[in-house]
Amino acid sequence: MPDSPSNTPSHLSGYVQGLRYRPQLWRTLVAAVSGILTLVVVLGVAAIPVGQAVDRLIGVTPFDPANPSFTVGFWAAGNVLVALLIPVSMVLHKLVYGASPGALASVTGRFRWMLLARASVVVLPVWVAYAVIMQPFLGTGSPKWTTVNLVLCVVALVTIPLQSAGEEYLFRGLIFRAIGARFARPVVSFAVATAVTALQFGLIHGATDPWGVAYYVVMGIGFAVLAERTGGLEVPILIHAANNTLLLVPVVLAGELATVSTPTGPIVLVPMLLVATVTCVLWKLAPWLTSSARRREEVTV
Repeated sequence: MPDSPSNTPSHLSGYVQGLRYRPQLWRTLVAAVSGILTLVVVLGVAAIPVGQAVDRLIGVTPFDPANPSFTVGFWAAGNVLVALLIPVSMVLHKLVYGASPGALASVTGRFRWMLLARASVVVLPVWVAYAVIMQPFLGTGSPKWTTVNLVLCVVALVTIPLQSAGEEYLFRGLIFRAIGARFARPVVSFAVATAVTALQFGLIHGATDPWGVAYYVVMGIGFAVLAERTGGLEVPILIHAANNTLLLVPVVLAGELATVSTPTGPIVLVPMLLVATVTCVLWKLAPWLTSSARRREEVTV
């Protein structure tokens, strides 16, 4: 059953204000701070020893914090640990607000797989083309079809979408809604929650120069717009996962995982423009994307 406010403008879904029935400041602070602290612990504390343990287990030189670069173990462990933000966000959503875990996925109270499938028809071909076009500019080497690289591709295909979903459940899910609950006016609620989570998204990725910050902030804004427009996390997760997976798989195949770094420079204008364009297109297509979910609600009411 949807939990969106009845006074929400028609172009918004009410997702950001789904927790408005408990607007207390302490709830917002506990949810947001607990979520960010969990991410900091995952990335700054747990990822290093877990990654080093995995590196030793598979027989590669362990990750060295004094000379940081992506090792296989550190990368895979980091993806899996960030994926734990999915259940952590759900638990905090329940403990702090008393809301069902499914309500964090969407206003319908569940993850809408049909909506994800419909959005994939639009998103995946565009991102495949983008990834192919961008490879020469990224300087990725030629594929090396070794057993190790192929296994790592499978690991990437499994863990990167989970890592992307973990970030979306935290930023566009828990924190987005916790901030949105503080404001009575839907548009103000959406604007403030979008601005705060987009900036957090840029900072947590370690972007330090204007290009890198702008890249992540634009991504965060686009994901927030799509979460609110479609009433859930499915589309942001899809684009986030498609972007990360399709850009990283060629790097893995080339055996250049250690070279991965925060994007910077004028080249980031390309993905920024792409995200902005796709966001506009999916905004227009939102009624079609969500139509199957609405029909199901009507049948079950």
